[in-house]
Amino acid sequence: MYSLSDYGDMIADKTRMDPYAYALKDAIGPDSIVLDIGAATGIHALLAAKFGARQVYAIEPSDAIFLAREVARANGFEDCIKFIHDLSTNITLPKRADVIVSDLRGIMPLFGAHVPSIVDARQRHLAPGGVLIPQGDTLWVALVEAPITYKELIKPWDLPYGLDMEEAKQIVLNSWTDANTDLIRSRNLLMKPYKWAELDYTKIENPDVDGSILQQTAARDGTAHGLLVWFDARLAEGIGFSNGPEVSRAANVYGRGFFPLLEPVAVSQGDSITLAIQAELDGEEYIWHWHTLIQSQSDPRTIKANFKQSTSFDGPWGFESIKKHISTYQPSLGKYGQVDLFILGQMNGRTPIDQIARQVQEKFPTHFDGAQDALRYVYDFSNNYN
Repeated sequence: MYSLSDYGDMIADKTRMDPYAYALKDAIGPDSIVLDIGAATGIHALLAAKFGARQVYAIEPSDAIFLAREVARANGFEDCIKFIHDLSTNITLPKRADVIVSDLRGIMPLFGAHVPSIVDARQRHLAPGGVLIPQGDTLWVALVEAPITYKELIKPWDLPYGLDMEEAKQIVLNSWTDANTDLIRSRNLLMKPYKWAELDYTKIENPDVDGSILQQTAARDGTAHGLLVWFDARLAEGIGFSNGPEVSRAANVYGRGFFPLLEPVAVSQGDSITLAIQAELDGEEYIWHWHTLIQSQSDPRTIKANFKQSTSFDGPWGFESIKKHISTYQPSLGKYGQVDLFILGQMNGRTPIDQIARQVQEKFPTHFDGAQDALRYVYDFSNNYN
């Protein structure tokens, strides 16, 4: 859940916002119907109205939409913008949109339900000949030298107080992060950046991506610590932005992705580098796989690194967790599962929250620290399922 400060950072990011504003202004005409997916506090919807759209639909599942509605009223756009508190995949517009604008990315475009949401919007909400903003994203990767970022990643697990925490360190090294990627700039690259995936939102159907590199060569001597991954956004013809290593994190809210190697590897100029990256959407999260093969330039038979890593190795961590992921596992309601089931039974559209909270506290007196705690629990629960 984003805070208001987070939304403010997004609006203040001119590297991102200016191109979005230019693309919207270029695409919108006086008769345009615009759909803003993931509207948040409404900046794209407000711009669409300002640029003369006839009708704007702003869709946002979080409570930020209520602030967006107030901001629209303050700017005189309350009649132009219709706010919908939901997911775009759950609604049907009365008429298809001429322009669909969204920014559902995280650090990378392969983030949660971003691609499935865009596919659904294109198929059900976009009018024939309509415009998608963004139109696509290009994903880049390079082997990088990043000693500080790598050290910060493994330091908590590197023999703290003389204790062996190698198992935890291996889990961390099968995760990816954006920690301190602002320290990783173009000068840290050990190879020429490689375009490993192209996401064309006007055509894309599959949220899974499989990219590979065939024998790139190291551009200089150095020590490899991981892979840096970033994207170039194409919002409209000639309009876009990047979160690449030449862009300061201070000027861009996205950051960059850092995929660590299992251990640092000494690299010499001319060494052969083969990289493969896969991203598979599993529910609402992506599972990432990255394979790094580095061979000596002087003797190709000498393998400096052959690391096969995956975020599927970063959990679950114990048998009790693992068995719950097996299809034959027979689940039963736990302590709060019984509470939730009871609350669902009371959510009939007639019983107020405070009454449900009193009933819950009476039925499960050991589960809550007083009436306020029960009321807060019921409120949060109903907010998710109402």
